[in-house]
Amino acid sequence: MAAALQIIFMRRHFRRERVFRDRTNPLELYNDEDMIKRYRFPRATVLELIDRVSPMKETPTRRSMLISTSTQISCKRGLPVGGGDIHGISTSSASRIIHRVCSAINSCISNIQFPRDADLTAVKEGFYRIATFPNVIGAIDGTLIPIQGLSGDDEPNFVCRKGYHAINVQAVVDHILRFTNVVVRWPGSTHDAFILQQSALYRHMDTNLNAGWLLGDSGYPLKVWLISPLANPSNPQEQRFNNSHC
Repeated sequence: MAAALQIIFMRRHFRRERVFRDRTNPLELYNDEDMIKRYRFPRATVLELIDRVSPMKETPTRRSMLISTSTQISCKRGLPVGGGDIHGISTSSASRIIHRVCSAINSCISNIQFPRDADLTAVKEGFYRIATFPNVIGAIDGTLIPIQGLSGDDEPNFVCRKGYHAINVQAVVDHILRFTNVVVRWPGSTHDAFILQQSALYRHMDTNLNAGWLLGDSGYPLKVWLISPLANPSNPQEQRFNNSHC
């Protein structure tokens, strides 16, 4: 009996210490694969964002419990699929978080810049290495970002060609898929060509005709500085042009 009690005591004594994890903190909870699946970001990127937006303080709730910066950033990314519920955060707190995180990112990270001067050469060389297409400084297109349905006189303007409510976002990327220009202001039914014509980018390119070319799809008009694919290639040269453009 004494020996049995001694064995039980030793097992309890050498039992591994419990590790308590913060179930609301995704960095405590998930590995890289899970982070990418849920938030589209690996852990290293989330940690970098946390460092970059460090001026954003941890936020108290009505119950005086702090919401960590990591949770706020992850909740902001997961909000369209119920990020608040995932992290045990109320709807009102989640609503405040998305505005706070966006403001912090906008104020701390200014990395969307159209190439100029020396950068132009590097971008042109990068595009040329991809498909031997010379003098290209960016690829432009519109992308439809779904939004929650709304009402009012303007509601039909937000219904895109695919039948759902959206914002049509114009974006330009360079040879390494880095955003260099973004326009986020037009409802989903707006045509890509109209968004371009109303943008500061259009005026910039019109006054810098020697800077280089943008590549766009057939939804864009042909300009001195904007090249779209040939509608009906009729010989091998034109087909190679289209292949390279694509």
